[in-house]
Amino acid sequence: MTKDISKKRILIIEDDSEMRSLLKGVIEEEGYEAEPVEKGTYAFRKVMTESFSVIITDVRMPGFSGLDILPGLRRLQPETPMFVITAFGSEEVHRKALERGASAYLEKPIRMDELRTLIHNMVFLH
Repeated sequence: MTKDISKKRILIIEDDSEMRSLLKGVIEEEGYEAEPVEKGTYAFRKVMTESFSVIITDVRMPGFSGLDILPGLRRLQPETPMFVITAFGSEEVHRKALERGASAYLEKPIRMDELRTLIHNMVFLH
């Protein structure tokens, strides 16, 4: 029996347009629906009215960082798996991400096979 992925929606919060487009492409290739936004404030608008199977956020963005918005996203969608991606990884960033509600953490450059596996696991095993 195949699991239905057609209704699985993934929110991407990423300020870099190339990375946002790349993530959207990979997610859609896997059969999920991708909702890309470039700012945390836009993400909050979406999360307040729509539900998501997974939320992906970059750490460093202008305005609110991914670490800043995680607790609020977690309050609005407490059951939704969330993970952060960053090009500026460290043990401290990793620890803060987990403390603030992230389920996982990936460092850039992202290996697309690792991203696909993580998304699949979060969608179906959570």
